Amino acid sequence: MRYIKLTIIQIISVLLIVNVLFAQPKQLSIKGKIQSQGKGLAGVAVSDGFSIVETDSKGNYKLLASPKSKHVYYSLPSGYNSPIVDGIPVFYSFIQASNKVQTVNFELTKAQYSQQKHTLIAWADPQVIDLEELGMLESVIVDVNRTIESLPQNQPVFAISLGDNVFDRLNLLEDYKKAIAKIQVPFYQVIGNHDMDYNERSDELSDQTFTTKMGPSHYSYNIGNVHYVVLKDIFYYGYSYRYIGYIDENQLSWLEQDLKRIKQGSTVILSLHIPTFYGESEENSDFRYIMANSVMNRSALFKILEPFNTHILAGHSHTQWNKKIAENILEHVHAAASAAWWQGDICVDGTPRGYTVYMIDNDKVSWYFKGVGFDKSEQFKLYAVGIDENNAEYFIANVFNYDAAWKVEWLEDGVLKGEMTQYWGVDPDANKQYQPGMNKKYSWLSAGVTHHLFKAKPVNPNSKITIHVTDSFKNTYIKEL
Repeated sequence: MRYIKLTIIQIISVLLIVNVLFAQPKQLSIKGKIQSQGKGLAGVAVSDGFSIVETDSKGNYKLLASPKSKHVYYSLPSGYNSPIVDGIPVFYSFIQASNKVQTVNFELTKAQYSQQKHTLIAWADPQVIDLEELGMLESVIVDVNRTIESLPQNQPVFAISLGDNVFDRLNLLEDYKKAIAKIQVPFYQVIGNHDMDYNERSDELSDQTFTTKMGPSHYSYNIGNVHYVVLKDIFYYGYSYRYIGYIDENQLSWLEQDLKRIKQGSTVILSLHIPTFYGESEENSDFRYIMANSVMNRSALFKILEPFNTHILAGHSHTQWNKKIAENILEHVHAAASAAWWQGDICVDGTPRGYTVYMIDNDKVSWYFKGVGFDKSEQFKLYAVGIDENNAEYFIANVFNYDAAWKVEWLEDGVLKGEMTQYWGVDPDANKQYQPGMNKKYSWLSAGVTHHLFKAKPVNPNSKITIHVTDSFKNTYIKEL
């Protein structure tokens, strides 16, 4: 018998090769077809959440999926719809990790109407903690349905929730889905910090329940001429409820691939939970607070978005505000569907419980805030002189969805006095309702500082005061004090 003599270095080299070949999980081979009414759809982007391929001229695709992948899914092409289950578009299929070669086909339906004009309804933070609060969400659902009924009947309507769908009670996700199914439009979902598994040991495992029940935590879809993107921007760092706003490298890389398929100059609507910018409070400069309420690596995101006209939709703050980040990027932060965690009818900045309606005409976007139980003309609230003890000689306007393109003007006895003075402050009603330590359910609940407050001092205390508020789209709303 002959023996082969190996040096120590050779033995170690052999062991390393064996470890690489057998210890590392291999990529999964996934193939399939995307079709509608028997016809394959060409050029549809298909992803495993890491890489992206496109279907060929017959609608076929082949994808080498990462062993870390949970889903294979497509970016919905314009002019089509995905199947809807419990209100949520199902554009994905679960990957079977034990099956190294898989076939996954998708069937789409042709849209009934042109999508060039369509409406997107966005709410944030329904954040239900029990069945009682889930029942309270019904009032918002009824209001959304009334808004949908008021829209043109031959234009598609879609909806999106910007996260914190539940309040750490992940067992309620199924009940939440049944509730939103009553809205009867495709209802896309974003993961929020309260939709995560905080009993897991790492961020990579923190979205397990959400992705099992709601689908991928980052994806894209196309409606008409608009490209929609959803990202997960919460990074859980494995200690109790600790998290920061952060978009990991995998998503940034995936987003670069995704947007390579979109013509530069196109309109992109990107949805996430935590706002990219820390913008609605000047009083709290604690760095840990800022880390949990803004995206720490936002500059990398903005760099990827440079070629596009982008609207960023966010939630998280239970307040409403808009921030122009760059000439091509406008961020909209949305008041909560739960207002102040279902403890009152207004958010901590005085904005009513509500949602925002976005109207898309080709690649142009317009919008308005809709308070639950209010007409859409209710865009601001007035407070008489003396209501706010910190501004005792002034009357006050809280303009919920204000941005820099709005005008807030006032007249005294019919004479135009100019624009009201914008200031940082606390909404009087919110200050009264949400005193620290006074709320029975949440002792931490308190009113928040906002910058969409305006004040003016009348010359004559008995004069007739009229306020004209004009929004970004030249709609004027008038109230008398």
